[in-house]
Amino acid sequence: NTSDAALAAMSIDLGSQFIKLAIVKTGVPMEIVLNKESRRKTPNTLGIKNGERFFADAAAQLALKQPKSTYPYLLELIGKKDSDPAIARYQQQFPFNEFSSNSRGVAQFTNGEATYDIETLLAMILWSAKKTTEAYAEQSVKDVVITVPAFFNQAERRAVAVAAEIAGLNLLQILNCGSAAALNYGVFRRKEITEQSTTMLIYDMGAVKTEATILEYQLVEDKDKLKNPVVRTLGYGFDRSLGGLEMTQRVQKHLENVFRKEKKTPTDIATNPRSMAKLHKEAERVKQILSANTNTFAQIENVHEDTDFRTEMTRVQFEGLIEDLDDRIRKPITDALAMADLDMSKIDQIVLMGAGTRVPRVKAVLSSAVGRRELGNFLNTDEAIAMGAVYQSAKLSKSFKVLSFDVHEPILYPVQINFESQDEQGNKKAVSKILFGHKTFYPANKKIVTLNSYSDDFTIALNYGVLNLDAVQTAEFGSRNLTSISVDGVKEKIEEAMAGEGTVFKGFKVHVRIDDSGIVSLEKVELNAEQPPPPKTAEEIAAEEAEALAEEEKRKEEEEKKKKEEEEKKENGDEKKDGEGEKKEEETKKDDKKDEKKAEVKKEKKKDEPKPKKIRVQMNVKTEQTDLILPNEEEVAAAKKILTEFESMEAATQAREEAQNALEAILYDLNDKLELKEGVVEFMTEEEREKLQAQVTLLRTWMEDEAGMETTTEEFVEKKKSVDDLTEAGRRRMDEYREFPQAKADLDALFNSTEMFLTLAANMTKKDESDEEGVFTQTEIDTLRTKYDEIQKWFEEKEKAKEAAAKSDEPPFTKEEIGDKGVELQREVKYLYNKMASHKPKEKTEEKKEEPSEDGEKSGNETKPEEEMKKEEEDPTQPPHSDL
Repeated sequence: NTSDAALAAMSIDLGSQFIKLAIVKTGVPMEIVLNKESRRKTPNTLGIKNGERFFADAAAQLALKQPKSTYPYLLELIGKKDSDPAIARYQQQFPFNEFSSNSRGVAQFTNGEATYDIETLLAMILWSAKKTTEAYAEQSVKDVVITVPAFFNQAERRAVAVAAEIAGLNLLQILNCGSAAALNYGVFRRKEITEQSTTMLIYDMGAVKTEATILEYQLVEDKDKLKNPVVRTLGYGFDRSLGGLEMTQRVQKHLENVFRKEKKTPTDIATNPRSMAKLHKEAERVKQILSANTNTFAQIENVHEDTDFRTEMTRVQFEGLIEDLDDRIRKPITDALAMADLDMSKIDQIVLMGAGTRVPRVKAVLSSAVGRRELGNFLNTDEAIAMGAVYQSAKLSKSFKVLSFDVHEPILYPVQINFESQDEQGNKKAVSKILFGHKTFYPANKKIVTLNSYSDDFTIALNYGVLNLDAVQTAEFGSRNLTSISVDGVKEKIEEAMAGEGTVFKGFKVHVRIDDSGIVSLEKVELNAEQPPPPKTAEEIAAEEAEALAEEEKRKEEEEKKKKEEEEKKENGDEKKDGEGEKKEEETKKDDKKDEKKAEVKKEKKKDEPKPKKIRVQMNVKTEQTDLILPNEEEVAAAKKILTEFESMEAATQAREEAQNALEAILYDLNDKLELKEGVVEFMTEEEREKLQAQVTLLRTWMEDEAGMETTTEEFVEKKKSVDDLTEAGRRRMDEYREFPQAKADLDALFNSTEMFLTLAANMTKKDESDEEGVFTQTEIDTLRTKYDEIQKWFEEKEKAKEAAAKSDEPPFTKEEIGDKGVELQREVKYLYNKMASHKPKEKTEEKKEEPSEDGEKSGNETKPEEEMKKEEEDPTQPPHSDL
């Protein structure tokens, strides 16, 4: 539902190993989404087998049996060409996954005849996250903020955006993980943030990557002169391949070598995908245990060729496997400090995040790197990023209003425009101009570059500037080029724009923007020219000269008049009056005002002067992504169709499973009831039981011998219907039997309230036609009494018949009939009750003077009937909890 989706927003902490989700919706605070297993994080893996998808834990289980059909750690492959080092590293880590290259030069998974693009697979995971959130929120959700590592380049960010589009999500922003965690920390401590900046270092070692982010909190005055908190990233360091997975695989390799040494098998364990998957799972468990204990045992049943494996491993052994990582663990902090131009003494707080930081050796190395300062763990690793991102999602969504807390993201990789410039001699030279510089922040205003050297079709480019990366990071970075921009039809557009006489060519303006996700894109290329105003006609010139002459004459007259006034003042100089100084000042003010008016008139005339006409012509532009070619509109539509087809197949499979389970459940249930003669069977005749027994036996045999994968949903539904039809009469009798006590209680309550009403009405019945005090006629009371006695007698007879009947007999009456009788009686009572409520006694012509009684109070005998009626505030015919 689109309207429901507008009232909710979500966030996805897109980790390499786990996904964490958060939701905000109307009337509900921001909170973490629980998956169907009621866990707060979900494995980020996907499996596809026989046309069926498996997500989260189901995919993790499939990985142990069929590793080739599962696709873990997809985030490491997104936005990568087939030649990227990340692809080779992934193949080393997961050697049983097969790759091929598609027409875009991008790696894709191959499984038999099926091939899957990385963007499509990631879109499936995002789609699953969307469905999990919707199930938790009990409404549709589309708006999302997705978090990624800050080191993601343009290709990786665009690929995530495409995957979100395929998944049917409305991407509000791609937010950096460190910024999201810092935002979550800041929103709960906004009162502590002042004009004096404070800094925090977040060190996050996840499954695959490590990031060190230095952030600054400060109150900053916005355009409305209001001071609001801002968090900005000052420094950043990272390692794309350092994380928990690297340690796990070293433990796995160790176990593999021990097995190979201790167990002699016909084939090597490394050749068996299932055996290696089991080793990987056990290595992960051993790593986690050794992070808290000094030793443990690795043990796997039937790890390879019916061979069990058990070996002891100590923390000392584990730390020996990872001791060469010490320098890599420190380096992100060193890089972050260098970028921020700070030393550790300027960092106010240090906080650790990520499961990798729980490893004792990692903690020890970090403690040494920060000068033995306290390492905080006050940010929840599993929630901080998702909760910070959902706050940003609420801020960007149109449905919510939150306190302002701006996030300024850093531009790690500068973007420049490359074009050619030409001097007066016609010599051309290549020019590079930085648009978005290193360490500047976004969101930022768009950049406009003017090009004056082109008079024919031309090509310009958006590329990365100088990268502040080391050799390893540069090798992992990918293409330095971003976008090639071809502008055609230049001559024709220039001729069209310059058609007016005196038009001056002002060059081309290139508009480039960076959005909230840090994605740079070309907005437009415009041709700019100016056309001077048309020359004045002879009539216009003559009119202007006449106007100027009139103005000059008027000016001379005013000067003469002023001169005469001054001479008169001199002649009368001896006859000055008191207060003359004040008059002089007033006159001076008047003169000043006149001068101001004249100046304003001159300004208006200047404004009225015709201005050159600005000509802007939007150019025909063709862009080509040179870093990574992403799916075009047709390919995105095809990917969406794939997801829709999977969803339809899975819905059909689920419907079939539900139909099969429903049939199995009812057959087992009825078989037990037939043996025990209880439940619905107790209310069936002998003939009905025999027919049901025969059908149940027939269908159980069919389920065991004939039903299979080829059996359709319709067949299961039809078989179940045949059983439902045979039990329909028995269920109807059982329902009547079980619902009779409540129906009887409701009717008895109505009988009691009717009896009370008749007793009350007896005192309000007219004695004869001349009686003006009575409310009811005797005929009305007799009619109600007759109806009451008639229904009461009917119910007593039917109740006796019911008691005499067997459970398998048709009931002498139904609950609907009891209800109808109740409504019939209630209608009669309601008529009299309404008459009583609307009755007004006739006023007496002579009022009897009230006399005090012996106790000094007035007698209330005359008003007693009214008081009794006032006490009846509710309809006495309505029994409590009546359904009639």
